[in-house]
Amino acid sequence: MADDRAPSDARRLVLGAAVGMPVAQVRIFIESLRRSGYTGPVVMLVGPFDRKLAAYLRQNGVMPRPVWYVRRLHGPIHAYRYELFARFLREQAAGFDEVLISDVRDVAFQAHPFAAMLSQDCHFCLEGAAKTIGNEPTNMLYMRLFLSPAQIEVLAPHRISCCGVLIGGMPAVSTYLDRMTAYLAAVPLKVRRKIGADTAFHNLIAHVTHEVPATIVENNVVVATMGIEPASVYLLGPDGRICTRGGHLPAILHQYDRIPEIRAAVEARFP
Repeated sequence: MADDRAPSDARRLVLGAAVGMPVAQVRIFIESLRRSGYTGPVVMLVGPFDRKLAAYLRQNGVMPRPVWYVRRLHGPIHAYRYELFARFLREQAAGFDEVLISDVRDVAFQAHPFAAMLSQDCHFCLEGAAKTIGNEPTNMLYMRLFLSPAQIEVLAPHRISCCGVLIGGMPAVSTYLDRMTAYLAAVPLKVRRKIGADTAFHNLIAHVTHEVPATIVENNVVVATMGIEPASVYLLGPDGRICTRGGHLPAILHQYDRIPEIRAAVEARFP
């Protein structure tokens, strides 16, 4: 039974960054989100010259938010977006109760994302169980770039929490963005230009510093992050949506393009 106290979609917000992306890399994110039943506001960061993208977004009820961005000054957009999101939420704090921050190019929705929320905490969603931070080479590269040896030692045994999708109540997400922004601002620009700072600080907050209200969520419960998860975990349903072999339907698919048969199934639903 639906909770009558739950916020309406008008009090919810989806935030993404598509700076420099063509419409083709954004379309499935937007169309699957709307097909999931979500009717609320969506704000998408775009570059000042992304005119075709901005026009497409407006046609689909999405607010494009042009931002001035130069990588050599701001670092990768994947990290700089946290500062931009934090700034936007400070301006709009009274308008929303729940917030979803998401990657765009490799994310698709299968069900209403906010209906899948487990609490008003920030949901730190884990990746597959086969790897930890300490034995996954790419993640360890990011940790060594941005964290101290003592922090890495504590983090190493933990599962990877993917920073590509984060959902929660407005107070928790706002606090998270403020902390991410502070960590990023403290990194010298020469180092900040390298990729991976968002992953390093996201996992530090999730597993070590506990600076925000947090719920650690197993992979494939709310978000199916597929990068290191075996393809055998998933089944294609008769409706074209992706379930786990146990029959659970994750509301959000992330990194679905890394498994060819799943990518084909998702693209077939949005021709």
